[in-house]
Amino acid sequence: MYKVLLADDEPLITRGLGALIDWEDYGFEIKHISEDGEDALAFIRENPIDLIVTDIIMPKRTGLSLFEEAKKIRPQIKCIVLSGYEEFDYVKKGMILGIENYLVKPVDEDELLKTVQTVSEKLAAAREATEDVAFHTLKDNTLWRLLNGEINKNEWEQRLSLYGMSSLRPFYNVSTLEFANVADSEISVELRKNIENDFSAHCLLSPDQELLIILDGKAPADLYQTNQELAQYLHANCPEIGTFYLSMGDPVDSMEGIGESYFQAREYSLYQICLEPNTVISSQVHVDRQTLLKNQQTYKADVVKRILDSDEKVEEGIEQFFQTLTQHTKFLAPAVARKYTIDLIAYIHHSIQDVKHYNHTAAIEKLVYAIDLQQIKSILIDYCQELVTAIENQQDSRSPIVQNVLDYMHANYNEELSLKTLSQRFHINPIYLGQLFQKEIGVVFSEYINHFRLEKAKELLKTTHLRAGEIGKKVGYSDTAYFYKQFKKHIGATPTEWRNLG
Repeated sequence: MYKVLLADDEPLITRGLGALIDWEDYGFEIKHISEDGEDALAFIRENPIDLIVTDIIMPKRTGLSLFEEAKKIRPQIKCIVLSGYEEFDYVKKGMILGIENYLVKPVDEDELLKTVQTVSEKLAAAREATEDVAFHTLKDNTLWRLLNGEINKNEWEQRLSLYGMSSLRPFYNVSTLEFANVADSEISVELRKNIENDFSAHCLLSPDQELLIILDGKAPADLYQTNQELAQYLHANCPEIGTFYLSMGDPVDSMEGIGESYFQAREYSLYQICLEPNTVISSQVHVDRQTLLKNQQTYKADVVKRILDSDEKVEEGIEQFFQTLTQHTKFLAPAVARKYTIDLIAYIHHSIQDVKHYNHTAAIEKLVYAIDLQQIKSILIDYCQELVTAIENQQDSRSPIVQNVLDYMHANYNEELSLKTLSQRFHINPIYLGQLFQKEIGVVFSEYINHFRLEKAKELLKTTHLRAGEIGKKVGYSDTAYFYKQFKKHIGATPTEWRNLG
């Protein structure tokens, strides 16, 4: 039952309104009767009221003032206004506030009845929309936890059955849809509804503003075909979404595996920067990954060089980096730009690891909440400029001997390097050099050079076809077995495993 409050300083009027129509037949219950506006407002503050039927002129507060304040408490509340005469100014103000009708006393039964029926329909539609939002919120939460491995099998199976989802299809895949006009919530809601209806899919919006689409089919080939049909459908029928990319994760043979399919879809989405938009990106699309990685490596190295040189053109290097990301398309999904930028910051951090007490995680935390390309770019520029300042301040306080040792190590990391060989080269006691290095850099010498060499090895694994053993020697490990052991220990995978992860 919807709750009604009647407000009029004439008891005869309120009794007549209560008897004029059968309120309960239309889903309403008269919850309270007030003789002045302040009493009515006080009741609304403490009780959920759906409809006010109020006289325009009352003691302490007018009917329109009552409605105006009531809307601040319950934005969905409806109002029917009564008056002994038709006053244009009151009608006009009431229309602005959004009253349902302005009825002149004595109230016509048919007009009141039609107005109440209209209000009932509006309240029902609003309640249904609220319940629909609540349903989608619970469903989205379950699916999101499933995709990220945060929910056990028994729990997600029980919940998905409540949402009409079967976990018994032969094959599934997760696709991510990123489109230019995702910020328009009405477009996103309508798009989701259409995809779910026309493709028997299940959708949810991720925190990165990707529309995640879960599809099922009888065979992997069916899913590849469905994704192609979905892309054609979006291109032909949904111009309002703007430019888009549909990234398809590989098919899996159970609902338990859709987390892996989602992970692959996110990885494939990174290829937006080298493919034309309005298309499907999947394992069946050829991408020259080696060239892509080498190009990225070149621009990342350029930014690092500008930072180390305290170059005033650091911002120019960042601009060139973003130009490489958008050279094939005017649209780049913020989630994709964010991933490449975080990768660049991680690269900078590992390349310039001798800056003590400089925290790169603050920039990454800001990136997580960036909503567009311009924000992402600004965060990166601020990070690099602050890093340049930190390097300059540290170099001013760093002893010349440690700075010379670092410069030599960065240029000759592939040679045999130890405190003994460096102390001989720079004519200093090895014990004193070790103590001074740890004091100024924050880590012991062996840990620093080992980390530096492993980062260089990771670069070569991604950007060349050299065998792992050859790469170990190129970065300064004369013993191949020792290189494998160190790589596994610090990176968590063998060189070959790590290369294949990308």
